[in-house]
Amino acid sequence: MKKLALVIGVISLFLMGCDDVLSVVTVDEKGEKVYHNYISLLGDTVYDATVNLKNWQDMKQLKDEKLSFDNLLFKIVSKKENIVVLGTDEYAMEIKFFDSGYKYTMFISADSLSKAFK
Repeated sequence: MKKLALVIGVISLFLMGCDDVLSVVTVDEKGEKVYHNYISLLGDTVYDATVNLKNWQDMKQLKDEKLSFDNLLFKIVSKKENIVVLGTDEYAMEIKFFDSGYKYTMFISADSLSKAFK
């Protein structure tokens, strides 16, 4: 019983530290909607005067390994708001671009989080 209380306490503290929840809807091969839910882990705002980022296509200037496009489950681009969301089954990243910088938030899938606590 003490272990269960400890696990619930740790999960509660972890979730209290989470700022945001990201939900993404995609379509599978059969045309059915698939819902992906992610919980934020960390984020950062980066001001970089050495590059001029106007949108996600300019990310090549950053040469940052964290911003990889390999093995993606989805890539959603909102040109109007200068936002890109990249994701796999295990994680997702939301990047918001503005003049001379970007803000990103890393998310872990709710399924991966629940597996980690089993």
